[in-house]
Amino acid sequence: MRLRTLLIPICALLAVAGGCAAVAGNGGPAASSVPIALDPDRPSLTEVGALRLRGALRLPDGAEVGGLSGLWVSDSGERFVAVSDNGKSVTGRLSYDAQGQLVGAGHYDVRRLVIDKDTGYRGRLNDSEDIIRLPDGGWLVPFERTHRILRYGGAERPEGTPRKLPVPPGLEKAPSNGGVEALAALSDGRILAIEEGDDDGVRERHAWIAPADPKARGDWQPLTYRAAPRFRPTAAAPLPDGGVLVLERRVTLLGGWGARIVHVPADSLRGGATMDGVELARLEPPLPTDNFEGLSVRPGPDGDLLVYIVSDDNRSPLQRTYLMMFQLPAGALKPTVAGR
Repeated sequence: MRLRTLLIPICALLAVAGGCAAVAGNGGPAASSVPIALDPDRPSLTEVGALRLRGALRLPDGAEVGGLSGLWVSDSGERFVAVSDNGKSVTGRLSYDAQGQLVGAGHYDVRRLVIDKDTGYRGRLNDSEDIIRLPDGGWLVPFERTHRILRYGGAERPEGTPRKLPVPPGLEKAPSNGGVEALAALSDGRILAIEEGDDDGVRERHAWIAPADPKARGDWQPLTYRAAPRFRPTAAAPLPDGGVLVLERRVTLLGGWGARIVHVPADSLRGGATMDGVELARLEPPLPTDNFEGLSVRPGPDGDLLVYIVSDDNRSPLQRTYLMMFQLPAGALKPTVAGR
């Protein structure tokens, strides 16, 4: 086995723990994006579970566009906004061919988020982990290490001085590097937050649901998210039917990275419930795998949905930033039993 093959899962584990060396940026990427195959040995492969690949890209290496931990894609699919785990917002343009396949990304613009200040804060303050667009045009960004959720203004991206939302009860007990990684603005206006938690093998993770603009900690109702064994939730995206898709990530010393996309129905999204969704797709070697942490869904043709995922390369030379688009056919989401 090659040394690099051995180092990738080792570095992956260190990166999640915050111990992998980063690559310094030099002011901008050398290339906008490079198309990649789902499986180079099977170039005709497009199906992954219930999803069909509609394009996959490798984005530039390096600190400026790397470290992407949250993703929002416009309804038209022409524009995206991401946040990185070092407190930056990244915008860019997406391009498609005549068949609607994702073929390119570029025109990146990287800016620092304005970070709130508090004399009671300790440790790192800029570890932004997800991004959602609210119906009124605002943005929400959750942060780890110093756990909090900030509300921003801004027409095209999160900008200006943010306002801190009341922290969900119990979030202060979350691991430093295991706070809210998955945040979604549901179709009925409520907000869903899911804690990543420790890599301890426990399937149940803390979650909370609240009105669109919670005013007090008591506005957050607790519920539970049940992940697959060894997986942890890293992103969530709302569906038109009131449910959500959840992105989960796994990393092991021998197996490296893995990811899965899960459907949680609307009737599971209530206080006291257990969200135990149905797996739609799983990405494992030899398919492109990395630290997938961003998820966005937009309308597609004929009632289908287009699902985007992006990976956080931790600005490591042994990882990659992948952006993939999948098509979820209309009717593929089957109802499940809530709270099972």
